[in-house]
Amino acid sequence: MTNPNPFSGGAVGRVVAAPRALAAWALLAYTALFLFFTFFSWLLGPGSFSGRAASAGFRNLFEMALPVLAVILATYIAPVLPGARLMAIIALAEYAVALFFGVITLLIGLGAVLDNVDTAWDSFNALQYLVMGLAALALIAIAAYVTLRAYLALGGRVPTFTPGPGTPPVPPAA
Repeated sequence: MTNPNPFSGGAVGRVVAAPRALAAWALLAYTALFLFFTFFSWLLGPGSFSGRAASAGFRNLFEMALPVLAVILATYIAPVLPGARLMAIIALAEYAVALFFGVITLLIGLGAVLDNVDTAWDSFNALQYLVMGLAALALIAIAAYVTLRAYLALGGRVPTFTPGPGTPPVPPAA
């Protein structure tokens, strides 16, 4: 006698029956919501623009680890989930947004941090802001690279530039 599967009916049942897929999509959705609210908090929040940039969360390592975790859940644990390539594309987009705005807010925020330097301790704090911000961006770039490798392993392709008509040919390498 077999026990009927309580999750066998419909699309919702298939999603709930596959906890890896549910967890991976939830991690990606949470990161997207985090980036959305971080962006508008940075643009519209109280205080000076450079002060908001200094404390913007685009370089938050906890939230930026979630997309690579979702891709690892979807691709590196057998069997590969059916939507793994789409998950990798979404994670790459989230990393592109985080890296772009992370660099911008780091540079704008550096102005706010340097504006308040009066003592040697303030100089040390400004150096810490810069070095730790760059280190966080490097870790986010590594996570994006791991995600890109997973995407390519799933058969994804990176678009290449093809010169249009009228573009002079590139001479062969010597």
